[in-house]
Amino acid sequence: MVKKHITHDDYRNCLLNREEQMRKMNVGRSHLHDLYTEEVNKVALLAEEDKRVIMEDGIHILAYGHYRLIN
Repeated sequence: MVKKHITHDDYRNCLLNREEQMRKMNVGRSHLHDLYTEEVNKVALLAEEDKRVIMEDGIHILAYGHYRLIN
């Protein structure tokens, strides 16, 4: 399980050093009614944010449309 393998240092490196964190994960898939499992490498932590605005300090965020962002 991914949550057992991500440490506080991983969060810090992602946030402060902009390091992307990848983790392996097992997923169930089907193709033409045949079921199988597959191991995939997915992004677990990413410093970029596409739904929020990262403030100047690089730590705090606000959602798009927040009243403090409207000029």
